[in-house]
Amino acid sequence: GIKPIESKTDDPSGSAKRYRLMLSDGKSTFSSCMLGTQMNKLIETNSLKENSIVRVDRVMVNSIDKQNGRVMLMLYEIEVLQSDCERIGDPVALPLTDIINSSSSTNRLETTNNNQAQASVTAAAPSATNVIRQGSKALPTLDDRKKPNIDNRLGSKGTNGIDKERIINIDTLNPYMNKWTIKARISNKGQIRTYENARGPGKLFSCDLVDQSGEIRATGFNAECDRFYSMLEIGEVYYIAKASLKAANRQYNNTNNDYEMTFNHDTIIEACDAGEGENIPQVQFNFISISDIANRSANSICDVIGVVKSTSDMQTIVSKASQKEFNKRDILLVDEKASISVTLWGQQAEEFDGSSHPVVAFKGIKIGDFNGRTLSCINSTLIRPDPTETQRTVELRVWFDNEGKSIDLPDLSKGADNGNRQTVIKTLSQIVAEGLGLGDKPDYVSVKAITTIIKKDTAIYMMCPEEKCSKKVIDENNGTYRCEKCNKTYNNFKWAYMISAEISDVTGAQWVTIFRNEAEALLGVSADEFGNHKLNQNESIMDDIIRKAMNRELIFKLRAKAEQYNDERKIRFTCVSINNMDWPSHGRRLINEINQMEPIQN
Repeated sequence: GIKPIESKTDDPSGSAKRYRLMLSDGKSTFSSCMLGTQMNKLIETNSLKENSIVRVDRVMVNSIDKQNGRVMLMLYEIEVLQSDCERIGDPVALPLTDIINSSSSTNRLETTNNNQAQASVTAAAPSATNVIRQGSKALPTLDDRKKPNIDNRLGSKGTNGIDKERIINIDTLNPYMNKWTIKARISNKGQIRTYENARGPGKLFSCDLVDQSGEIRATGFNAECDRFYSMLEIGEVYYIAKASLKAANRQYNNTNNDYEMTFNHDTIIEACDAGEGENIPQVQFNFISISDIANRSANSICDVIGVVKSTSDMQTIVSKASQKEFNKRDILLVDEKASISVTLWGQQAEEFDGSSHPVVAFKGIKIGDFNGRTLSCINSTLIRPDPTETQRTVELRVWFDNEGKSIDLPDLSKGADNGNRQTVIKTLSQIVAEGLGLGDKPDYVSVKAITTIIKKDTAIYMMCPEEKCSKKVIDENNGTYRCEKCNKTYNNFKWAYMISAEISDVTGAQWVTIFRNEAEALLGVSADEFGNHKLNQNESIMDDIIRKAMNRELIFKLRAKAEQYNDERKIRFTCVSINNMDWPSHGRRLINEINQMEPIQN
């Protein structure tokens, strides 16, 4: 069967979910199989379901009860050969001890790149036709268990206990594994901290490890703090083996991993040779947009990126608790949708230079709720000016230089849309009655509405491929496309959304313009996908996409600004964000409005 295993984390993304499988070859069944999280997409896209025929291409055997010979198969790569099948044979449960002691049983389950085993999944699960395969280095097979223990203990070099033939990705680490090696870069390292409990005083340090697949937090206590703190340097790459793994403690751990690592007396760490870690990223970011910070709880940790629009002078404040002096500096961070105040402390505040309006990424920064939403650096916060690891750096640079530096954006640090204050939601008739958008500066307002009309034919256009240009190109009908603004002809173009839609509530209707990310959020498909449907004249598919986006009750945040059209002053409404309804919050807002109403006099 396919059995979902409940996650012990509160990760809302669902990436923490794991699935346990029962495999059958038509004669025997084996139920102790765990699907690697990177294969979850087979279930989530309905490709893997009851009685599907699969081929196991990459597997690791973990001993979970050495005394009784119990093992767990970790399935890191499987291919769905046939999704919809009938049950094959009348298989019976395979005794667990047979897997180790019986060569015939072992042969049924073993798998390598050159000798692949096929099995059917006896389970209930969703369906689809996708065939997904991820190529990577083969992991140890069941036959590896027959090799002398000295091979596994010494590793490929035979001297330091690091087995470089067992290197696996960070995102596949889990507490069921007992023999593994990772090759990871130190992306961040905190200071040594001291503590005291019932067993006496102690000390610890934590560092973040990253490879191509993900990240994990590692901590060393006391003796391991002494052994490894000075050895591990930020930016360097190491082989690490024989550490303990457990569920991540979300009170102290904000990495994007269900588990965390603890160094122990058996842990082995070896520095990689120069050039061995060139393909390992410097850091793993999990960015959220600035506007999304309004939906996160206070004191939670996040990663965010934006452009420094302004920088305050450094200030010195005195802590009320300790009477110590601290240096602080506030900066205003912006992206395409919103802005927020960020506070830097100590040496970070002293050394920060925002005069050139750099793009800055913050990893592990704390969300506050003083006077609206704010961000504040903590000891473990990593600050990366103009990071090269993400395309967002280029996107934000182009946006800010072209338009971002001259437009006003909603400021989350002035109390707008934060978790403790109710979002101001107005009706469409209130927007007109209050004259929003008629002032010198644009007004921002949220409305609860549904989409009643979406103009399909003009929803997308061919955009200039130049990064600094977003103008429409002219199809020359000879395989080239001309941009009048750039005064150039190109061999390609980019698809871009510019949706004209009517939104309605109980008081009226209003036409709004919806661009790029917001349009993708509304339609649920990328501009490239929608554009290709248009190019191939897939009208029925386009109609279905539009239909699914209609009549959904959403929160539209609008920018209202008066503009001059042919000597006539009109208000243009542009959608800056689209969010699903938060019904509990909406209910509290209605109760608050009812409580503020004056009682009816008899």
